[in-house]
Amino acid sequence: MSITLSAPPAVVQDVRMYAERNSTSLNAIIREHLEKIAAIERKSRRDGADQLKSFFASESDWFGDDVEFDRQVANER
Repeated sequence: MSITLSAPPAVVQDVRMYAERNSTSLNAIIREHLEKIAAIERKSRRDGADQLKSFFASESDWFGDDVEFDRQVANER
């Protein structure tokens, strides 16, 4: 996917100089940071889902093992 970003010229120039000294490119640096953020976000979503599964598993006595949730019934007002 191609995106367009804007940044102050001085920032772009400094990062390009950093990239050149480190044998990489501005594009590669931005892509790496985006990938790190995306990985953190995916882990956060997985952790949240795992916590929810653990909660329901630990509360099976209260909810019952055979409880089925009906979205339509749950959303009735």
